[in-house]
Amino acid sequence: MSTSSFAAIPPVTGPASAPVKGHSSSTPQPRLHAFSDSVWRLQLMFLNRSVHWGYQAQQFLKRAFDVLAASLGLLAIAPLLLLIAALVKFTSPGPILYKSQRIGKNFQPFGMYKFRTMSVDADAQREALRQQTEQTNGLFKLANDPRVTEVGKVLRALSLDELPQLLNVIRGEMSLVGPRPLPQDESELFQEPYTLRFQVFPGMTGAWQVGGRSNLSFEQLCQLEMNYVINWTLLADIKILLKTLPAVLASRGAY
Repeated sequence: MSTSSFAAIPPVTGPASAPVKGHSSSTPQPRLHAFSDSVWRLQLMFLNRSVHWGYQAQQFLKRAFDVLAASLGLLAIAPLLLLIAALVKFTSPGPILYKSQRIGKNFQPFGMYKFRTMSVDADAQREALRQQTEQTNGLFKLANDPRVTEVGKVLRALSLDELPQLLNVIRGEMSLVGPRPLPQDESELFQEPYTLRFQVFPGMTGAWQVGGRSNLSFEQLCQLEMNYVINWTLLADIKILLKTLPAVLASRGAY
């Protein structure tokens, strides 16, 4: 995707959003764009485009490709999945898979599957560790998270923990390519027009993953994903898929 199209996307500037439930009032919040004519034009552009027959046809092909590729992918990497499952099982106590609650298309919650990379009490420690986050934009991410297991560090660096999400793709909860799926508290940080990200299926990979991942600010995340949603084509998905493997191998922003 060309960054030149970013000119049509409003910058993420303006007053801070209201505190999200579970956040202390002192927690810095993302700056969000105040309403303007350009915001409404973007929303109208997306709505008009989404009902066009050409867009619908591409969406049908996207879904067909998702199901086929995810099904074949699971079969092809079955030995790798079994190896990872064994490593997770025998190196730390707890289940092999972790089901993370995320917000998907049309704001519907779903359980996103991942190989477990943290201790079993990771969720209980989340709020206590939130104040230590390296990012001050409301997204919770620690570069040296003490909850991550030794095997988990490797899986996360290579994004191998994300492979079970192929099941989510087959189930129709995710796509191979789309916006980053986030927990509910972080999803609430998005305001208009950036809520358009919830009008499409979240993806295993996307503009965020190939653009720098956790090295990006919340503002950059909004810009990348808004550009993806507004200018989406099958060709854009193919380009992101081709960029995903090099990005994974480089481990840019992966932790």
